[in-house]
Amino acid sequence: MHQILSSEVFPDQRLPVAGERLELVADVAPHSHAFFEIAVVLAGRGTHISAADEVPLQRDSVVVLRPGDWHGYTGCDGLVVRNAYLGADIFSLLSAALIPSDGPPTPAHPAVQHAMRLLEASIDEPWTLDRLATAVNLAPGYLVRLFGRTAGVSPMAYLNRLRAERAAGLLIETDLPVATVGAMVGWHDPSHASRRFRACFGLSPSRYRAAFRP
Repeated sequence: MHQILSSEVFPDQRLPVAGERLELVADVAPHSHAFFEIAVVLAGRGTHISAADEVPLQRDSVVVLRPGDWHGYTGCDGLVVRNAYLGADIFSLLSAALIPSDGPPTPAHPAVQHAMRLLEASIDEPWTLDRLATAVNLAPGYLVRLFGRTAGVSPMAYLNRLRAERAAGLLIETDLPVATVGAMVGWHDPSHASRRFRACFGLSPSRYRAAFRP
């Protein structure tokens, strides 16, 4: 199943908030998200499918999805939805992101975009700052500065966010043990994995699964 990553949706990683209006004229295949999604039906009809249930949709229906949830649409008949996307750590980033700046957001440096793609493609690798900097041909300190201007966090903090988002999906979609999920996203020490996951979602992996899995 395809997972839509945060970098595919949010133009400014420092403030992971986005939205769009969609006119669905055909079925939408099941897919999962690495972020929160709120969908409000503006017109038409259809059926929303997810791990929880199949729900008929009509005007003013609302769908709320957590990071890691999968869903899709079938039987779309003039279905128009307004989607709002919120990063998994939006509430911890919001206050800092709303501090007035001296100018417009700095465009992402090509090396930062390359680094993001490398991390997203292989989050289970034992990445270090030095290794990532070498891969994009930059000095570590310079990469940290460029990354901070684009994403508002360091490369390793960005990697931890990716790992937490991917782990959330695995916790909801599979029956794998928590320790196995941690290892699959690059956290091989269960205690370390639990601390990192809690820092992003405010819950331990086991409590997150218990609270949100249908």
